[in-house]
Amino acid sequence: MKNLSYIILKTFNSILIGLLTILGFSCSNEDDQNIIICEYGSPYAHFYIKGKVTDEQNNPVSNAQILVKSPDTNHEWLQCDTLYTNQQGAFELKKSDFPVSKYRFITSAEEGKERLLANDTTLVSFSREDFKDGERWFEGNVEKDIKITLKKYVDTHTSPYTLYTVYGRVTDKNGYPLAGILITSLPSYTFNNPDDPYSYPAITDYNGNYSLTYDKATATEHTIYASLYMGWWNREAHYGDSVTINFADIPLSGGKDLLIGKGKKELNFVLRDKAYK
Repeated sequence: MKNLSYIILKTFNSILIGLLTILGFSCSNEDDQNIIICEYGSPYAHFYIKGKVTDEQNNPVSNAQILVKSPDTNHEWLQCDTLYTNQQGAFELKKSDFPVSKYRFITSAEEGKERLLANDTTLVSFSREDFKDGERWFEGNVEKDIKITLKKYVDTHTSPYTLYTVYGRVTDKNGYPLAGILITSLPSYTFNNPDDPYSYPAITDYNGNYSLTYDKATATEHTIYASLYMGWWNREAHYGDSVTINFADIPLSGGKDLLIGKGKKELNFVLRDKAYK
């Protein structure tokens, strides 16, 4: 019986040590003294990335929007940083984050220049040598200086078209944002692959916001759905919802050349909790 108790106790201690390791606890005895140092935390690093956005003639692009995302995670859509360039086209990113290996910088010119300059996606990668002065959970400081060049926009359309943008926010009945909800439409202008959430027109972010733009849509009735869930945390928590709108009722502006015009429509959803009727 004593041996059985010893085996059970040893097994339990092994399991406990494994769980503590997974959770981030570590213990060590320094200098052979009877002092046990225990830690809890997760790896992190300080990132400082500065740069400049210019056109192909090296002219600074002011008020350009830069979305900074981390493709290291499976939920890049969930949260991102938004930056804007100053009058000299300069920007900077300062943040503490998990020690990621890369960031994706998605740059677009300001509204008045968006048809003159094309959007750009720049991948900024980090090697182990880029992390300086790390200690324990702190992986180190990372500094980068980058340049983003926006090329001239080339309209590939061969016939007149209209840009329709539908945007808004998805919340629960208490006004809390719902992240990870797929936004779809009927008729659909994209191929939606159930195994690839990124193939859908839009996914709500950390704040429940979404935006989708169609350049092949017709001025007819469209039904917008907020009904499919990505995250395990809300997959069965709420009922979906849909709203039918007529794109022909959306005012257009800013037409030029083959572009007939651009129209925007705000569409917010409040999803009912399945726990309540």
